[in-house]
Amino acid sequence: MTNKIGEKRLVLIVTCRAGSEDWCEEEIGNVLFHKDYEIEVLKTRYPGLLMVYSSRLKPDEAYRYARSYEYGFVEKIIPANEIIIYSDSITPDRLEKAVDSLILEKNLPSRVRLKMKIRGYRGLSPILWKNIIRILDKHGLRHDPSSKICLYVEGIDDLLVLGIAEC
Repeated sequence: MTNKIGEKRLVLIVTCRAGSEDWCEEEIGNVLFHKDYEIEVLKTRYPGLLMVYSSRLKPDEAYRYARSYEYGFVEKIIPANEIIIYSDSITPDRLEKAVDSLILEKNLPSRVRLKMKIRGYRGLSPILWKNIIRILDKHGLRHDPSSKICLYVEGIDDLLVLGIAEC
């Protein structure tokens, strides 16, 4: 996996029901094509998981535009606000820097819901969860399962994608 394809940058993570990837790819591609005619939607080796790359759209812009439509197959759309590339491990400093940057960039309420899905690395979820909760606490933020704003943490092989979006 990579966060860039040529001049294109990863802007969105899109999920759908396993087996619906072709329809999901077409739906999200058709919507975003109007904003970037060179948009690329790529399937991953994980069922129901797509990655959207753009040279023209920023993650929040792609997210706002994509969220303004109703879909039959797309289930979740997550902006790729911060991306960490890792091989064997993620140092706490790299993680903290990325989460700090995201928190400072966004105007977050005092309570956010942390949602995490890690693919490709066993045992990484509890370590990341503990560290991200600590970083949130440092900023005076709390994890609240009832919050309408989510901090998504999506691990996809050698990428860790962080995004702030509606839950």
